[in-house]
Amino acid sequence: MPARVSNWVFFKKLKQGFFTKILSVFLLILVNQGLFAQGGYYVAKGKIVEKETFLPLNQAYICIPSTGYGTAPNLDGEFIFQFPNLSLDSTVIVSLIGYKSITFRASELKNEDNVIFLEKIPLFDANYGLSDVRIMLGAAIDSIHANYNNLPYYQNGFYLEQVNLPTVGAIKVNEAVLRVERFPNLKPKVEKVKLLRGRRLDWRGQTQKIEGWGFQNGSDLVCRSFETTVPDFLQKKQMDAYDFRLDSLMTTFEGLPLFIIHFWPLKTKTKGAKEGIIYLEPETKAIVRIEYKLTENGLKDLIDTKTGAVKIDGKATSAFYQYRKFRNKWCLQESRVDFDVNFEDRLDKKYKIDTHIMMRYVAFENLELIKSGIFPNEILQSTNNFSNSRTLNADFWNPYNHIISSREAQTLSNNLIKMR
Repeated sequence: MPARVSNWVFFKKLKQGFFTKILSVFLLILVNQGLFAQGGYYVAKGKIVEKETFLPLNQAYICIPSTGYGTAPNLDGEFIFQFPNLSLDSTVIVSLIGYKSITFRASELKNEDNVIFLEKIPLFDANYGLSDVRIMLGAAIDSIHANYNNLPYYQNGFYLEQVNLPTVGAIKVNEAVLRVERFPNLKPKVEKVKLLRGRRLDWRGQTQKIEGWGFQNGSDLVCRSFETTVPDFLQKKQMDAYDFRLDSLMTTFEGLPLFIIHFWPLKTKTKGAKEGIIYLEPETKAIVRIEYKLTENGLKDLIDTKTGAVKIDGKATSAFYQYRKFRNKWCLQESRVDFDVNFEDRLDKKYKIDTHIMMRYVAFENLELIKSGIFPNEILQSTNNFSNSRTLNADFWNPYNHIISSREAQTLSNNLIKMR
């Protein structure tokens, strides 16, 4: 009897060892493919560059339209794209306004070292019957309900705020994954933003010089979307303060021809005056992109502080808001606002510095909202309250998608570690 028990135990252990080895080999294969380690997600890294110049295209977008998953490169053109393994047979689109889009199977993406080239498309003559540009823009406003989401939806996206000094580089970096909920069917139309995860790198010896900066919540600027907030220069009561001109040439976005409409204020004293370009799809009258800069007087309305210990003067402000189609509705894809600001110590004249401040938002997912997941006490009030950090470890973002930190941010991190 003891011999039989001993043999049974022996064969049980042998059997367990055999299946353990088989399981180990199976898991090793999955890990090597980059599938298992990411919990059911495939991760691809690479760079998007212009075909002729090899310059990075940091405003490009790579996505799987059928699922709504997408991402953008960092300031250096480098991207990390995370999507479910179930989408490996789906079509990927890489696009940028004014460039020829490319498509391929998601399974063609490698885990590392993907290089995607986009080819610039020259402007071309318009073949559409041109009408009064104000009538076209009026039709665009009237078509918001048809072209953009009119029911509640939410996005998960990435927020970046970076402050640079010309001789030092980055002195402050705020990074965050945000949940943005939009309610275009409500009056008043609202947007709610919740911080899912965030961190802040702050070179205190430098950033204390710009503590008079007035924007405490950059997400208020870059998370606004067309279906909930129509820009002031396109609101019917204020359009009369602007002049509009339709360009004789057109450009394209994902195969769609786009009108190029220039606008500027009729009077120099127009409050908050802006001048820029509107890209409009002529068939549906959808506005695909808006980009502008503030005029000299408009800049003074926004940034011109001459009180307190620090004098703040705005030198330049520019912005763009880019949209793309998901499930036949145009959604905010990316937005960015840039400020060039001068800070001066009014009392002791210890410093006078020119500062560049950038705020950027990139959407990763667009999903129908059944019920709000943001309570009133969870609404993001300040982007200056993220948790302090010295490192830029990518594992910090798991399981969320994210944008790779720029080289300037990496340099700031290295400097902070050395100061420890």
